[in-house]
Formats: sequence, structure tokens, C-alpha cells
Amino acid sequence: MLSSDKRVEVLEAELGRVRRAFEAALDAVPEPQRHLAPPGRWTAAQIVWHVAKVERSVARLIEMKTAEIGPMATVPPGPSSHSVLKVLDHVPFLDRSRRLEAPEGIRPPAQIDLVAERGRLADGRVQLLAAARESGPRLSLVQHEHVYFGAFNGWQWLLMVARHEERHLLQLQETVAELD
Repeated sequence: MLSSDKRVEVLEAELGRVRRAFEAALDAVPEPQRHLAPPGRWTAAQIVWHVAKVERSVARLIEMKTAEIGPMATVPPGPSSHSVLKVLDHVPFLDRSRRLEAPEGIRPPAQIDLVAERGRLADGRVQLLAAARESGPRLSLVQHEHVYFGAFNGWQWLLMVARHEERHLLQLQETVAELD
């Protein structure tokens, strides 16, 4: 059953806003610089790989966790459509002064096919939005630990994808600036 939950629509809009900014920043990187990085940094291509991998992982997580919810489960109200973009305000995603080491499974390889990864990035978004629409209000029942920030519900996981991408947008901009 596909949901027309207003909160999902608000999160879709936020995810779209961040993706447009990310894509614009990536498009602005000159082709030769997309596979270069200062020492200890990821290339633009590696950042895209990582962002795509995380988004697809969250989509699968939401699909799996939603499938585990029984058909008669009582769904708590969850955040309102006016507050859903604030459910992670307590989490310092955009604080670039704190380096967060990506867990092994989501660290990019050295060589990246950027065209293929941009395709995976787009496919991951389709998968994530389909999972969110299918889950709808049951996102309130989705629970899973974030490696750095503790337990998140489904609403928080959806917004986390946008904040994570925003964090890496900042990283992309820093990397490009250091290469100039």
C-alpha cells in the first residue's frame, strides 16, 4: 500500500533540495579534478560512491524493518509534517570539525566509475522514496542504531539521508577548494 503521508512528502522535498545542491556542486567540479583529492581525503567520485552506498543501505533497512512490522501493529503518531525536518536537530551532522570515520563496508574503493555511481545514486533515491511511501506512518515503528548517533526511527533515517548528503556536499566543496 503506497502512502500519501504528508510527512513523507515533506521529507521527499528536503531530499530533493539537498540532491539538487549536491548534483550542482558535483557538476561544477572540472572533469580532471573529480578523481583527485588532497592526501587523506576522498575524491569527488569516492564521495558519490559513499553517498550512493549509504542511501541504498538505508532504503534496504527501511524495507526490511517495515516488513518485520506485524499487520496489526499499533502505530504511534510520530512527528507532524511541521516538525519532521527537526527530528535530527540534536545530531551534529553538519559539524565538519569532527571527522567521522566511515565503517568498513561503506568506505569507497580507490577507483570509481563516476558515471556508474551517479546512476546508482539516482537508483538509490528511487528505492528510498519507494520504501518511504510504502512504509508511510509505520516509519514511526522502524528502529535501528546509527553507528555514531544511537537509535533512529524511520523518520530520522529518512532525514539522515538528506543530512548525510549535506555533510558530504560540504566535504566535496572542501576537497575542491583544497585542489584549487
